[in-house]
Amino acid sequence: MSISISPSANKSALKSHAWLGLAVSVLMYWVCFSGTLSVFSQELLRWEQPHIADNLDYTPGSIQNAYERFLTMKEGQTQGNIVIRLPTHDLPRARISADGEYWNISPTGELSEPSTTPITDLIVDLHTALHLPEDIGMMAVSVLGAILSALIISGIVAHRRIFKDAFRLRTGNNEQLTQGDLHNRMSVWGLPFHLMIALTGVYFGLASFLTSIYADTLYEANKLDLFADIYGSSIQLEHQPAIANIEKALTDIMKMEPNTQPIFVTLENATKDNQYILLGSQHLDKLIYSEQYRFDASGQYIDKVGYSDGDAGQQAIFSVYRIHFGHFGPEAMKIFFGLMGFALTIISVTGINLWLAKRAKQDALNQLWLGFVWGTPIAFIWAALLELTLALPTKPVFWVTLTAILIASLMQKVLMKTHLVLLNCLAALLVVLAITHFAVHYPSSLVMNSLIIDSAFIVFALCVWRYLYSRLKKGWNV
Repeated sequence: MSISISPSANKSALKSHAWLGLAVSVLMYWVCFSGTLSVFSQELLRWEQPHIADNLDYTPGSIQNAYERFLTMKEGQTQGNIVIRLPTHDLPRARISADGEYWNISPTGELSEPSTTPITDLIVDLHTALHLPEDIGMMAVSVLGAILSALIISGIVAHRRIFKDAFRLRTGNNEQLTQGDLHNRMSVWGLPFHLMIALTGVYFGLASFLTSIYADTLYEANKLDLFADIYGSSIQLEHQPAIANIEKALTDIMKMEPNTQPIFVTLENATKDNQYILLGSQHLDKLIYSEQYRFDASGQYIDKVGYSDGDAGQQAIFSVYRIHFGHFGPEAMKIFFGLMGFALTIISVTGINLWLAKRAKQDALNQLWLGFVWGTPIAFIWAALLELTLALPTKPVFWVTLTAILIASLMQKVLMKTHLVLLNCLAALLVVLAITHFAVHYPSSLVMNSLIIDSAFIVFALCVWRYLYSRLKKGWNV
């Protein structure tokens, strides 16, 4: 099968595809790579604090106890909402948070210790906001999602034989042909997935911008009416008790909706006279993140927002998160999303590799690109190691390390040596990270989740060394 496209359209699409890719190459790589890791954010959260026992056993009473202890610790006042994350199969531990503080909750309802996950936060924050201020960063990432959509479409138009050659992969000594085939084959094989990731990624940062457009065109500029249709009408309460009855709300929802999984409790307007309980419960037969049930502070049921049985558009909006990160279905679904995300990362890298190869020369751009590609995971690992051993802040360490790698790459004039050093560093640090995590958290690191992740690091190290060996055999024709 080939696509019938005129040569001029093909040439224009190829040119636009190349320039678009070049313009956002580094940012796209960061978002794709960190997004692949973010699929496993729940597993990484548990890996960071393996001594916090996984436990699905909790009672409404224990959650109430934890809430009251937290409220006492905060002297009865918070600036924002209080959020309680309930244990689920994909993240079997409970925690409570407000005002930037996060505490783990034991099965008996005690606040065991602060929940700190700086390594996971480093990865997820790069994916969602590029470590920029949240509003600006999310907007930038959404724009990258739109550009990715354009790259996918222009890539199809630019390569007229892209589907006909879907199973053609040349792995000889011609590195440019290999890179081109790898780029095109992975693009075809993952086309529906990559387009879905791009479009759902666009939504996160542009939601507020789109809201203004929809309000202006469909609601006569009245955002409140639009919000009421999407998020449910606001609740007006007053003279609510100072301590909310979460226990009653949880007990009642288990009776009202026995086939759902409660996943969070939010005290909206917490500690204020008009506070109320927002209880999120997941309908396991739907993709929506959760249905939201609303109770007054006494625990009396008011209503539900209606995501589970609302209009198709409303359900679609509240399914975006789970679809984007693959947090639905069995664990195999996460693995599939991780593999597809890794494929998208490879596509972003090989696209630039092709452009560099066609230049028929090697200069500072080649060195910088190698520094970005291999320096990013090295900086992640180095930041994780220093956090594990010295409790140093991960984001400054990440950026200082990456900057140092880029400078060192520029100073090294021989591309082959740069590649060799970076690959060896990455593989060695992966092994060191696994050993360090195991030793620092021993014997808690003997839990299955930690053993799997630490073992995966070692397997990845072996893959890097295998890749290095294959490149050496080919003579490093980069």
